[in-house]
Amino acid sequence: MWGLFAFAATFVAFLVLLIMQHQPSARPTAQETSIESLVAAEVAARYAVPREVPTVTRLTDVAALAKTNPSFYAGLLDGDWLVRYPRLLIVYRREEGRIVKIER
Repeated sequence: MWGLFAFAATFVAFLVLLIMQHQPSARPTAQETSIESLVAAEVAARYAVPREVPTVTRLTDVAALAKTNPSFYAGLLDGDWLVRYPRLLIVYRREEGRIVKIER
């Protein structure tokens, strides 16, 4: 009887260890520590953003973009970050640590 109990306990311990090995690690992956993720986190620390994962893009040619939508791109600089949620667009100037524009 005790032999069967010892075998069952050993088997359960083995299963627990096997399951724990296949759990995702707490260490961040390369994607989670990308500059885009950092920018999204900095914006979330300054503004109440939705829970969705945003699309984060860096502006590289504001002059050309201003031709398509002058009112939106006025005052923005190359290097500013666009953090886009389904119903929210935030322009973030990381060098200054501030949100430049919010559009809903």
